[in-house]
Amino acid sequence: MYPNLFGINDFSYVVMIFLGVIAASVIFFIYLSKNGVEKKSFLDLSIVIIVTVIVGIIFAILVENVYEAIKASVNNVAPKWTWAMTFYGGLVFGIPAFILMYRYYYLRNNPPIFKKILVIAPGSVAIGHAFGRIGCFLSGCCYGITTHTHLDVNFPGIGEHLPTQLIEMAFLFILGGILVFLAFKHVTNYTAIIYLFAYSIFRFIIEFFRGDERGQLAGLSPSQYWCIILFLLAGLLIYFYQKKVFKKDEI
Repeated sequence: MYPNLFGINDFSYVVMIFLGVIAASVIFFIYLSKNGVEKKSFLDLSIVIIVTVIVGIIFAILVENVYEAIKASVNNVAPKWTWAMTFYGGLVFGIPAFILMYRYYYLRNNPPIFKKILVIAPGSVAIGHAFGRIGCFLSGCCYGITTHTHLDVNFPGIGEHLPTQLIEMAFLFILGGILVFLAFKHVTNYTAIIYLFAYSIFRFIIEFFRGDERGQLAGLSPSQYWCIILFLLAGLLIYFYQKKVFKKDEI
C-alpha cells in the first residue's frame, strides 16, 4: 500500500512497530505509576523492556525465516532471507527474555512488581500489536483471500484481497482497550488469561481467511498451531494463577 514512508524503502512498517512499542510502553508505565511503583525504578524497567523488544524482534525475524525455509523446501526452491517478522516468534521468545531480565537485573535494586506487570502487560501488548498490523497493511503483507466483494482492497502488484491486517488491527485495539480498562479499574487480575483465550481463538479463525502463502501442515498454518498451544497454555495458567500467583480474593 504505502511501504516507503518518507521515501525510505519499507519504512512504514518500522515506523508502526516503533509507534506500537511507544504506545504499549506509555500504557504500561502509566498503570505502574498509578499503582504504587516508584518512578526511580522506571529506568531499570525501561532497560528490561528495551532488551525484551530487541530479543523479540530478533526472534520474530528468525522464526519467520524458519517458516520461509520450510515453505521453500516444500516448493523445492532455494530459501531467501527476509526481514519480515512473525508475531508469535517475538511473543514466545520475548516473554522468557523479559522474565530473565526482570529476575536477574530488575530485582537486584528494586522491589518485586511482577503481579502488577502480569495485569497490565497483556493490554499493552495487544495495543502495540495493533500498530504492527497497521504496518502490515501499509507494507502489503499478511493480506487475506479474494472475496470478490466490496470488502476487498486493491494491493498494488498483488490485486484485490481481504484486508485481514485491518480486521486484526480492529480486534486488537478493542481487545487491548478492554484489557487496559479491566486493569486500570481493578476488575480482574486474570487479563493474561483473557488475552490468550481471546487472541488464540480469533487468530485461529482469521488464519482461514489469509491469502498469503506461508505453508501448511495437515491443513493448518504455523500460526494456527501456535494458537492451539496458547489456548492450552491459557487453561494451565488458570491453575497456576490460583495456586502460585494470586490469592482466591485476587481474581
